[in-house]
Amino acid sequence: MLALNTDYAGEGNNLKEVRETLKKIADAGFTHIHWCHDWDGDYTYSLYEMMQIRHWMDQEGLQAKALHATKGTRKPCGDTYVGDFRRDYTSANEYSRLAGVELIKNRVDMACVLGASEIVLHMLLPYLTFEKDPSFEQQYYQQVFASFDELKAYCKMRKIKICLENMLDTPIDYQIKQFDLMFQRYEKDFIGLCVDTGHALISNGPRMMELPARYQERIYCVHLNDNFGIPSEDYYRKEALMCSCDLHRPPYEGNFAWNKFLNVLANSPYELPLLLEVSLREDNEMDFLKRSYEAGRRLTKQLLEVRGD
Repeated sequence: MLALNTDYAGEGNNLKEVRETLKKIADAGFTHIHWCHDWDGDYTYSLYEMMQIRHWMDQEGLQAKALHATKGTRKPCGDTYVGDFRRDYTSANEYSRLAGVELIKNRVDMACVLGASEIVLHMLLPYLTFEKDPSFEQQYYQQVFASFDELKAYCKMRKIKICLENMLDTPIDYQIKQFDLMFQRYEKDFIGLCVDTGHALISNGPRMMELPARYQERIYCVHLNDNFGIPSEDYYRKEALMCSCDLHRPPYEGNFAWNKFLNVLANSPYELPLLLEVSLREDNEMDFLKRSYEAGRRLTKQLLEVRGD
């Protein structure tokens, strides 16, 4: 068993392209998908679109491991507050916040139709604004808590967990505070952690294992990918550089410490299959899919060995 993100070669609105993507994933040997189309922005799926995707999955013998939800309307940056945006579950504008909650519920519904058990969600932290105005940080978390309080019963009734992802451009100490607050307030059957290995390498450098180890019991989802880190000891406040280094290569094709991570993952509640989130950056698509699949199989074998299975 092995899962792959559906946007490995980008997103397309053409139905034929979406259908062919699912077929390529299945033909490469993957058994599960991580639905990542429209992970950013305010697109709302119709029930009939959900049913169409599920029909195609069934035709290809694919199952859903997870679904990448959206935080709402795209923002120009995440480290600084630059005004209220539409459909943002963190917004100080109550109508926009409620619209953001509605958008997340749409993805929860979609996860149910596709058969996934968790959704992945970004929570941008405007930490530079937090530093200048501590009262804004308090207001920010107040709105975040209001949104998750409203989502809690909705998710639990449908047995869908929300997994917050470790972000690329946020200093690790702010993320620790974020996850501490969220995990102390909400139960394990509602809120968990999605570990993006590429983000951990780029953003946290020598501290790349700190978040996975600290929140080991909350790891329900992973985005497995590799890169070469960033050529600096200053791992923060370099958003443009970080994004350019976030290559999403197949595992073992970069500098991530896979052996250390598998030791953490082996003692977490994570359930197979492993989930790769990679990006095609070469001409030979089938070779890329084959390498990704073989890397995933190698990781799975190592994980089972560590677990003693």
